[in-house]
Amino acid sequence: MSVNVKIEAQGLFKKRLSVQDIVTLKHLAYGISDENYRLIPDKIAEHTLVYDTKILARGIEVSFDHDSVLLRLCLPTSLSEINLFYQLIKDICKELKTKSFMRDEEKCNIQDIEKLIVCDKETSILALEELKSNIGKNEYSRLEIFGVMNPISIGKNEIDFIDSSMEKFEEFLHEKQNLDVYYATPRVYKKEEKMFGIYVIGANIPSVVPNKPYIVLNQIEGIKEWYVMLKDNHIVKYDDFINAITKSQYYDANHMIICLSENEIDDIISQFQTEV
Repeated sequence: MSVNVKIEAQGLFKKRLSVQDIVTLKHLAYGISDENYRLIPDKIAEHTLVYDTKILARGIEVSFDHDSVLLRLCLPTSLSEINLFYQLIKDICKELKTKSFMRDEEKCNIQDIEKLIVCDKETSILALEELKSNIGKNEYSRLEIFGVMNPISIGKNEIDFIDSSMEKFEEFLHEKQNLDVYYATPRVYKKEEKMFGIYVIGANIPSVVPNKPYIVLNQIEGIKEWYVMLKDNHIVKYDDFINAITKSQYYDANHMIICLSENEIDDIISQFQTEV
């Protein structure tokens, strides 16, 4: 679910803002999502994410429609990001010389902001409570949410920690995305009629890898085989690679953090090297 806001410039000579103008208002960072929903920092596109590096959450999407600024906030998110979202609305309204904005097709005034913050906080709590209930009933084992830096899989361990608390959810989102790790994602290839996915893993690099390989949102279907490319373009089957891992840290409901030495990679290649 999301909250969508449109702020239209007023006045005879309507001012147009850029992403750089908006991030300057609150000293924010910006970037875009790649095809696997990982952040590419310092890039601008039709839809750009802006965020506070001090409290990483899900990111606020910024786009433009002629003289209007469009903002999108995904829920549930942290209370800090909800507050940031509405502070940006206030500041943008000031820049565009208006006191009103459209929120989900309803006209609002900057004086409504405090109650809107409460509304979005309550919506986030309800979403977390629903997630907790569904996972507790085993209606599904995990749910993928999109953080500003990368996707995060929420399962029983995560929901036990969060426990429908906005404070815990904020802590969780920031901690998972503030790690100095490489978040591995696959590239998909087709050979003859066979589709396969390949992850690339390097030596001595802390890397987040999935327990079971997948494509986010199942954007590409029909992948029957999964592989890992190691140094010098050596290929091993994904299952062989994961089963060979002896040391790892828990990351989330479908990912672990690994860091393989050159010798460990050599051992995996010598045992499991294959061809696609």
